[in-house]
Amino acid sequence: MHLKTLLRMILLMGCFLKVFSQPPHVAFGQDFVNLDFEAADVSAYGSGPAFVPITNAMPGWQEGYAGGSQLGFGFVIYNTVSLGSAEISLQGPGSSYQPFQGNYFVLLQPNYPSGQVIPAIAQVGTVPNSAQSLRFFAFGSLSVSFANQQIPLSVLDSTPQYTVYGGDISAFAGQTGELRFEGGAFLDNIFFSPQPIPEPSGFGLVACGALLLGWRLYGRSKM
Repeated sequence: MHLKTLLRMILLMGCFLKVFSQPPHVAFGQDFVNLDFEAADVSAYGSGPAFVPITNAMPGWQEGYAGGSQLGFGFVIYNTVSLGSAEISLQGPGSSYQPFQGNYFVLLQPNYPSGQVIPAIAQVGTVPNSAQSLRFFAFGSLSVSFANQQIPLSVLDSTPQYTVYGGDISAFAGQTGELRFEGGAFLDNIFFSPQPIPEPSGFGLVACGALLLGWRLYGRSKM
């Protein structure tokens, strides 16, 4: 066999093995991007207010409405808020609102006053293999899902500006799917953490036990 032909066969076999030895959930996945919204490219819009293509305002994200409405309407508002209709806005330098961290963050506003039209943002990506939890900063009320599976949320910390929420994402580590946020809230600094969601504190458990014990003793005292 000609030497060049042999080398070509070895190279092709190496490429074949590299592609087909990858885990099935990761082979065609991609990392989530712009989870802190700092990739905004809105220099052409000054400090707003403005309608901005979501590809400029929130690269990597799609936007739409909850409840089955299709994502991808194409525009968000910048450095302003809605006075009635459901909207998604990017807030940045020049906004009336202070960022939680960095320069940019997102506001999801349901329609007012009914609150029945709920905005949503989403993107498709691969959960890191090491991820135990998904965490983010928010002020308001949000629900989070991955691959159409709801992620229960816990409060991990709070400040006067925002609350740090977290949810157990370990069951989806290494999988590719849609990460979706919907509701009404300011949102920023989404990240995957290798740290699991902590169990309820000993103090909290003791306090609950004391309340139950007090209720039981109080009930007996009235018998």
